[in-house]
Amino acid sequence: MENSQSETAGSFLLCDVEITALYQRFLECREVRIDSRQVQPGDLFVALQGQMDGNRFALDALAKGARYALVDDQAYQGHEGCLVVPNALTALQDLARYHRRRLGIPILALTGSNGKTTTKELITRVLAQTRQVVATKGNYNNHIGVPLTLLSIPEGTDMAIIEMGANAQGEIAGLCRIAEPDFGLITNIGKAHLEGFGGEEGVRKGKREIYTFLIDQDRLIFYNRDEAHLGDLLGAYQPAVSYGTDDPGADMSYHLDREEPSIQLHYRSGPGKLVGVSSPLYGVHNYRNIMTAITVGRYFGVPDHRICQAIATYSPDNNRSQIIHRNGNTWIMDAYNANPTSMAMAIRSLQRMEVANKMAILGDMLEMGESSGSEHQKIVDLLLNTDIQPVLVGQAFLQVDCPEEWMRFEQAGEVAAWLREMLPAGRTILVKGSRGIALESAVQDWISENASEPA
Repeated sequence: MENSQSETAGSFLLCDVEITALYQRFLECREVRIDSRQVQPGDLFVALQGQMDGNRFALDALAKGARYALVDDQAYQGHEGCLVVPNALTALQDLARYHRRRLGIPILALTGSNGKTTTKELITRVLAQTRQVVATKGNYNNHIGVPLTLLSIPEGTDMAIIEMGANAQGEIAGLCRIAEPDFGLITNIGKAHLEGFGGEEGVRKGKREIYTFLIDQDRLIFYNRDEAHLGDLLGAYQPAVSYGTDDPGADMSYHLDREEPSIQLHYRSGPGKLVGVSSPLYGVHNYRNIMTAITVGRYFGVPDHRICQAIATYSPDNNRSQIIHRNGNTWIMDAYNANPTSMAMAIRSLQRMEVANKMAILGDMLEMGESSGSEHQKIVDLLLNTDIQPVLVGQAFLQVDCPEEWMRFEQAGEVAAWLREMLPAGRTILVKGSRGIALESAVQDWISENASEPA
């Protein structure tokens, strides 16, 4: 049986008898684990193929108390506790789809080049004001993470928010076939994972896959009219809920009162009624994430005052627009990931801040393919017209044409050493780069070493 995500929407690779029997075993278990080191008594261990063959750890998982081990090595046939299937990954995906159908709850899926996780967190907090909501944890947004998220949804949940990430065309379509969303949205379409998607047009095609699924199933789509390409991809499709900035043609229109140092906006809730919203987040990019969350919340009937409360109390702690005050400096930790679109937005937001002594510690943007050189040079060219002191980290940034006095390092660890010598103070410092550069670890190590005041 092949490991394919091209099967007809809604079908199972396991036969009906097999998936029903497997689901009954799943219901006997406490949690689903894919790492044998994390197994607790009563868990279901799923042996996946990755850097190592998960089948090798099946007996270890059972010895730790796993109720069952889902394996695809036929040598385990007849072994007590082992559930042998043709392919453990596709069985996990089938199991997740089956559980989703048994729950029968509405699911909202979202994807996009930037802002997925922040938007997911904001939407979740807004909807949780009036209902029991389960959402993707962390970045569990791929062909393994989405099934694990679905299988973690307990009975009694009212709604689920599923984040979908992708590195190549076809992956969002596969995730939609697993999660079968009833509602969906794209945060934006930018220059992310250009290498895997095959360029910008490939990114647009890949992200549009969520629209294709929802349109084929006659499901509702939320879309931001401020974002380029979304309207063109959607066309005249209905049902759809639109929103935008100072846009009388949208279903929901917002006005941005302030974006720095924190966001303030308002919208019209009814005749003669304006609702003001404040958030500790900064920047136009986060304003758009907030617009999305408010629009979704109002569609699902969350009262305005509860929406405002949810937005006002959300403060990220995951290196996404996270603000840290230490050593007389303000650190803007946005180093969870980076691509040309998100990095340019972060630089522009920092430039608009009315503060002195701005610095940007920027790491390479990975997965750019043939565009890497030109995209990194564009970031340098953008910085040339600002009052920001750049600090560049990584092999790609070592190759750009920039002023000789700019600080450049090959590895993130060198930045921490330089900070120890420099001991900056009174600065506002943006930290942004792809996760593989590990800027956040190097900088946070230095911050922790020199902590002198609470965050």
